Amino acid sequence: MTSPTASPSRHLGRKVLIVGNLFGREMGNEFYMVLPKLLHGFIRLGCNVHVFNDREVSRGSTPLLRSAAGRGAANRKLLKTCDNFRPDLLLLGHCEVIDNATFEAIRAAHPQARFALRNIDAITDARNRARVRHRAEVVDAIFLTVAAPLHGVSPESRARVYFMPNPVDPAIDIGRGFARSDQAHDLFFAAGGRGGDARLALVEAALARLPGLRADIRGGDDHPPPMRGAGYLEAMADARMGLSISRPDNLYLYASDRMSQLLGNGLLTFVSRASGFQNLFDEDEIAFYEGLEELVEKLDHFAGDDAARRKAAEAGWRAAHSMFASHRVAQYILERSFDEPLSETYPWPTAIDTAPEARDSRSRPPRSSTAS
Repeated sequence: MTSPTASPSRHLGRKVLIVGNLFGREMGNEFYMVLPKLLHGFIRLGCNVHVFNDREVSRGSTPLLRSAAGRGAANRKLLKTCDNFRPDLLLLGHCEVIDNATFEAIRAAHPQARFALRNIDAITDARNRARVRHRAEVVDAIFLTVAAPLHGVSPESRARVYFMPNPVDPAIDIGRGFARSDQAHDLFFAAGGRGGDARLALVEAALARLPGLRADIRGGDDHPPPMRGAGYLEAMADARMGLSISRPDNLYLYASDRMSQLLGNGLLTFVSRASGFQNLFDEDEIAFYEGLEELVEKLDHFAGDDAARRKAAEAGWRAAHSMFASHRVAQYILERSFDEPLSETYPWPTAIDTAPEARDSRSRPPRSSTAS
């Protein structure tokens, strides 16, 4: 089975300019993250995609390669890039080098262009909320990987705020963990922080109850450091199951992109019920848990029943590649940014609700794309 592919669409030939830290000095360390996947998705829709890495342009504009000194030059060069490329959509990532006034100047010079912000960080962080509100002054649409209304953007703002899932891409998420039983580890978990991480405390408490479980834990003071690049995906591929614990893990449909990486590469993925993802996935696709006791119980069950683990992991892999396909998420971004009628019934919420209600599989929207 492969991920659904995009068919020729009304977006054919649309010009998309991605403004953010993509193809920069990380030297391929982040090839599996959200912006590269969205770039793939836009291309699959037939879009003409160009990248403006504000950090690299800023650094490269000064003899001493200092980003702050090159800020003015980067803003001027973005204006010139838009004059040359004439984008239909500017998709903004973390591009703090670029001033809002520059985006207003681009809008004045190219009134056909739409502006969208993609923000995948925790909206509970005050600095991140401030970044979102700041860009709300100049963009048409904001896409957050959380469906809880905590962003603080005023209803009177120009920007409309939408939920988007972390995408899965068939050229990047190529693992098939469910097809193997020879992995060196039963469980994989990667945390970004050092000591004091509550997520690591939960994992270590579970492992203390399961001394026979072979675990590859990354991050924290007592474990190997986090990995990047191909080594990260290789470590993931050498485990049968994966834990997706976000910070926080109790916001509706909020997850770090690690969840889509685990699901997309075919690991049986453990997710907290407090996140609400049971509204999108069935119980036989994701190992949902509530608290330590259920986490331990399910880890023990699936570690001992490999056939059940493989069956559930494949079901979750199929669901994720269908629902969260990169071209499908890119199509949604385009339709919302241009205020166009939705071409299909998307399986995720298309409005950020104040009180989401649980849904079962009978009332859930179709998972596969219904677009022609």
